[in-house]
Amino acid sequence: MKYKNYLIYEVLCVIFLFVFIIWICATHSGGTQKSIEEVSAPVLSALGQDQMVKKTNADAGKAFGFDIEKTEGIVYYANDNVMDVSEMLIVKLNDSNDANEIKEAIRNRVTDRENLYKNYAPEQYALLEDSVIKVNGNIIFYCTAVNSDELYEAYKKAL
Repeated sequence: MKYKNYLIYEVLCVIFLFVFIIWICATHSGGTQKSIEEVSAPVLSALGQDQMVKKTNADAGKAFGFDIEKTEGIVYYANDNVMDVSEMLIVKLNDSNDANEIKEAIRNRVTDRENLYKNYAPEQYALLEDSVIKVNGNIIFYCTAVNSDELYEAYKKAL
C-alpha cells in the first residue's frame, strides 16, 4: 500500500515538472532588457576604426526596407565605398514577433547584393556568402565584414 502512494507522488512530480518546463519555454522569448547602446558597445569597440561609418536609422530603413517604427533602437554601420559590402546592423525590436519580418528584409538585401557582386567582385561576394544573421528574441544582429565572426562574438558577450 505504501508503495502505491509513493508511485502516485512520483508521477505527479514528473507531470508537474514537465508542465513547468513547457510553461517556461513558452513564455520566455529570449532577447534582452538591455538598451541598444549596452548591446552595441562591445561590438563597436571591436569594429575597426576606419572599417565602417555610422549611419542613421533612416539609412537602415531605406537600405533594408523595413519599418523603423517597429524598432526600439538601431545601430547601423556601413562602408561608403560602393566596392566594399561591409556593414553591421543591430536592431532591438519593440515586439519579438516582428523578428521574422526584419530577418527576411536583411536576407533579401544580402541576396540582392550577392546577385550584384557575384560576377565582378568575387571577394565581396564571398563576404556576403559568409554574412552573419542571428535573432535572439527581440534583438537581431547582422554583419558582413572580414571580421564578422569577431563582431558576432562581441555581440554574444553583450547579451
